[in-house]
Amino acid sequence: MDLRDPTQLRKVYEANKRGLYNLAVRLVGDRQWAEDILQETFVRAYTRAETFKAGGKVSTWLYRICMNLSYDHLRARKYRAMASLDAPVTSTGDSDGATWSATLASSMPPAVAQVEQNDTEDCVRRLIDELPERERTVVLLRQYHGMTFKEIAEVLGLTARTVQNCLRRAKQKLFFGLKEAGLAPPQAEAPY
Repeated sequence: MDLRDPTQLRKVYEANKRGLYNLAVRLVGDRQWAEDILQETFVRAYTRAETFKAGGKVSTWLYRICMNLSYDHLRARKYRAMASLDAPVTSTGDSDGATWSATLASSMPPAVAQVEQNDTEDCVRRLIDELPERERTVVLLRQYHGMTFKEIAEVLGLTARTVQNCLRRAKQKLFFGLKEAGLAPPQAEAPY
């Protein structure tokens, strides 16, 4: 397969864009950055097409590129200056001491059920984000992308058994994190 051929590259893009975008969103947690990572994935695939090994799966190669770009973004994020939510809002022309965090507050209280759902989702996201890189990636590829252990092993350069062990450890950490947060049933037992 020649990824420098626009027709073939377009076919590969159409076949893989959704899964790669979803992976990037889940890894970096930001839709705009995920779009940039998706585009950069295909730019790299085009400019480094000669590094693709014949006989391999293009999708596996693309997932690896996307994952590496996502991790690069996460590492770089640590060193970027972040705007403080406690900084005063100056663009409104008012000098009433309003802060950015005050502009985020909602005037309408959401329904209790929605709040609980959001709390649970936030907790799960936070727990997944706290997992080590390898375990987080295995969870995302398995649970959200439906990849087999063999496919994940190819993407990560591991054995299928190592992938299974990573998933087991991740599930245990997630279970105990949910239990600590009071979101797991008290009688539930740890997985495996």
